[in-house]
Amino acid sequence: MLFPRSRLYPLVGLFTMGGVFSFYINCETTPLWIGLTVLILMYFFIKKRANRLNTSLLYFSFLIMGLLHFKEYYRLPKAHFQNHSAPNSEVFKKIEIVKPLGVNSFSFSFIGELKQWGDDSVMGKILVYQTRDSLTLPFQRGQVILTKTNCYSIKSNPNPGGFSYKDYLKNIRVYQQIQIDGKTILHPIKKITPWFFNVLKIKENVEIKIEQSTISKDSKGMLMALLLGKRNAIDDEILSAYTKAGVIHLLALSGLHVGLFVLLIMFLLKPITSLKYGKTVRFIIVLIFLWGFAFFVGLSPSVVRAVTLFTFVVIGSYINQGKHSFHYTVLSFFILIIAYPPFLRAIGFQLSYLAVFGILGIYPLLKKLWNPSNWFLKKIWNLAAISIAAQIAVSPISIYYFHQFPSLFLLSNIIILPFFGAFLSLSLIILFAILLNFSNPLLFQFYDIGVDCLNKIINWVAQQEAFLFENIYYSASSTFLLYCIIILAVLFFYKKTFLKGTWVLLFILVFISNLILEAKKENEINSFWVFHKHNESLMGHQKGGILYYHTSDEENTNRLLWDFTNSRKLKENRRLLLKNMYVQKNFKLLLLENKQLTGIKEIAPTHILLQKNVKLNLELLFEEYKPDLLIADGSNAPWSSYRWEKTCKKYKVPFYDTRKKGGLKINLGNEE
Repeated sequence: MLFPRSRLYPLVGLFTMGGVFSFYINCETTPLWIGLTVLILMYFFIKKRANRLNTSLLYFSFLIMGLLHFKEYYRLPKAHFQNHSAPNSEVFKKIEIVKPLGVNSFSFSFIGELKQWGDDSVMGKILVYQTRDSLTLPFQRGQVILTKTNCYSIKSNPNPGGFSYKDYLKNIRVYQQIQIDGKTILHPIKKITPWFFNVLKIKENVEIKIEQSTISKDSKGMLMALLLGKRNAIDDEILSAYTKAGVIHLLALSGLHVGLFVLLIMFLLKPITSLKYGKTVRFIIVLIFLWGFAFFVGLSPSVVRAVTLFTFVVIGSYINQGKHSFHYTVLSFFILIIAYPPFLRAIGFQLSYLAVFGILGIYPLLKKLWNPSNWFLKKIWNLAAISIAAQIAVSPISIYYFHQFPSLFLLSNIIILPFFGAFLSLSLIILFAILLNFSNPLLFQFYDIGVDCLNKIINWVAQQEAFLFENIYYSASSTFLLYCIIILAVLFFYKKTFLKGTWVLLFILVFISNLILEAKKENEINSFWVFHKHNESLMGHQKGGILYYHTSDEENTNRLLWDFTNSRKLKENRRLLLKNMYVQKNFKLLLLENKQLTGIKEIAPTHILLQKNVKLNLELLFEEYKPDLLIADGSNAPWSSYRWEKTCKKYKVPFYDTRKKGGLKINLGNEE
């Protein structure tokens, strides 16, 4: 058995590598353009007999092309509003609402397009927050807003290890935000909505119809997740269960669902293939369905990825009768990252394509391991092999992002996947029944029972916590090395050679050495952290691979602690119960929650942490003693921190407010 070979693969790989390098290499694009031009000219004018040199020039050109393409995409154009001479000036700004993002207790959030800055026409996306109260009507797609409110930079995550909303928005070229309330809107204007907004309106009407139906709440959420891509319509507890069971992909409207839809349509249209031009007609109908469905659900990134992938698969199947699926998958990947570079750093995009590549590349190897004669066993083994192949491909990066491994993924997939196609078909029938106002209590009740049974099975699997491995840490370098091992091992098993086997062993040794070095480096860290958490206090001392932490509320700070722990290689966490002091040789931290100042001078603290809006006279304290640093954490109100900061400036004592600057790291060095 041979692995599919094509010059396309290394070219796409090098282009992708150039895109990855673009995020870490800070350079101007002009030298790159000159270098690319020289390489292309050399490629065309060099003698044909120099095949190896020609190939090297071609490969290096694609590496530079990837680097250039991504650099150019993220470079701000001259008309971008951030290039304006006065970015924070209170001038009229015209913003068009492009996309709603979400809602919380305080505001609605949207992506907007800034169209005008004073008298100047500008461009650029911006994050729009609309202040919310009980009477607030959220902005609508296509609505244009005039305001004088200032724009400001999006804040980073205040603590290490947590999800960075700033980086997420930066990937889609959103760098600034604006807060708009009723007083700052000068004149909202309803703009003539483009045709695709009308398509989105259809989707919203479908959501309303589902909400008004008589099916259960869980069934409504399942319909919206499976067929409309609204996974947030499902309760958080159910989502958590699907994640722990290793089948969260069932609720993400992506490749699995689109693939099942394509198979269903091709099956239903199979009778027309016996007619003249029947295959062509079916091919056209499938393509129309694919892109019609993509527009219907709002062209969400996951659906666009899946539809593009299956468009190429369907084209390949039509042209080559199902051959060369790997070629067309690689080609769809290439076109997507060219058309929309942010896909490359999107977690869903990475997981989707890795799963597909795993199935296409690893599944044939696993399938050969066992060929049972029994029909039922063969089906079960094929299904298991597909699940294992996909899991092998996605596990390293999934662990890197989510720090857990659901070892019962195979059980979940074997139980559910054989029936999931039928369940998805039933979901389509229920949706059409709701849209056509066809209310059949027996049919709806049957669907409710099906959803309830599915959720109970998943919940049972998720409760087997002994099989869920959490708090796993892999660095980016370890993840990269793991994928090198997987790729080389796959190539080795397709064609066993001594050289390929040697490369696999070499990378395994490098991977193990990297893990040992990372663990050693982490063990040498000796630092104290004061984290930021609204209305709470959390601090930790990372020492010898162990985190000793103190918290005002275990439950409210658990997520923050989990993020920090999973962002580094720690052996364990140990809770400390501190009263008012923490001493490590030259580091003496005093915790003040009340105004008791007795003994401060005798203790001689190097650092003082003010908590819970403690009422004390800082001037009196500073007259007797000056600490190296005064710290205010998130348990204090902004006005308390503001007052303390003014006093610190007066007495020239350094002040650190975690609300403004985020978590504080104090390096304690080698004090043992």
